[in-house]
Amino acid sequence: METRENILSRRSIRNYLSEPVSKEDLQEILEAGTWAPSALNLQPWYFVAIQSKEELAKMSEIMERVADRLEPSLKARFANAPAVVDETTTFIRNLGGAPVYILAFQLKPDYENNADMINLSIGAALENILLAAHDKGLATCWLTAPVETLIGDELRDMFAPGKGSLVALVTLGYPAKEAKAPRRKEGRFTII
Repeated sequence: METRENILSRRSIRNYLSEPVSKEDLQEILEAGTWAPSALNLQPWYFVAIQSKEELAKMSEIMERVADRLEPSLKARFANAPAVVDETTTFIRNLGGAPVYILAFQLKPDYENNADMINLSIGAALENILLAAHDKGLATCWLTAPVETLIGDELRDMFAPGKGSLVALVTLGYPAKEAKAPRRKEGRFTII
């Protein structure tokens, strides 16, 4: 797939088929993340791919609490759109039935450098993961809900002891349905 087409056609998918992702595809997708640019070449990321039924079940229990904690703020933000609240909390609770979850952590518990620089580097790695997955016909959705609800430390202690903060969670699998592109907002860049 051409790079521009890959970028423009990738969508956040919230419903997945139960079909497993091959080990080879998962390794290639994670490796693509490690080839991202990073500030000072620190490569400050650490990824944990969860695909075993037991670990997915643990994540489901945790994500139930995440949804409960986020629901009040979602109701306030989308007061005129209760369907959005229901869709969002349902997705957070079951993560769309994705067969793989990727947790992205900071590699170390602390860095001398600016945390924003570290998280921006991890963000670049995550975008590589999203695009590599899409190129293989797989779907993803990038979530920060566990970080927003302060459950990231619990996930780190469970899945990546000794590593740094959780930055994001990505669902991964074959899409159960297509998603439409949200309209792009105007005025997001200038050429001088």
